[in-house]
Amino acid sequence: MPSHTGRCPRWCARTHSADTSGASFYHASESLSVAVSRPGDPEMPDLLDVQAAQYLPDDPAEPAWPPAIEIAVHAAGRYRLIGLTPSQARELARALARAADMLTALAPASARTKTRRPPPGPEGKPDR
Repeated sequence: MPSHTGRCPRWCARTHSADTSGASFYHASESLSVAVSRPGDPEMPDLLDVQAAQYLPDDPAEPAWPPAIEIAVHAAGRYRLIGLTPSQARELARALARAADMLTALAPASARTKTRRPPPGPEGKPDR
């Protein structure tokens, strides 16, 4: 089915023909999921789903809303949506990477994830 804008963004993974209203109102990318354990309950992990999304207004004369990064936090049978602009998502990614790097640097050498070096290429140098 056509969207209000007349076309889907390249990142949209939805099948709009399944929409019954005649026009799509929402574009969404494939979702990337990360399971996170709650303290004391590793058997029942919570889930973070991340996707690009764009909601379209009810009135086709209105412009489409800007695309956003959505984080759906699934916990205890419920979920909460967090919407970020692309720059906010990048800032969050940098903050997460920085915190992870800090903990990795402080971890004992035996607890660190070891990076495997690629096998040597024909000249004896690692292939990349």
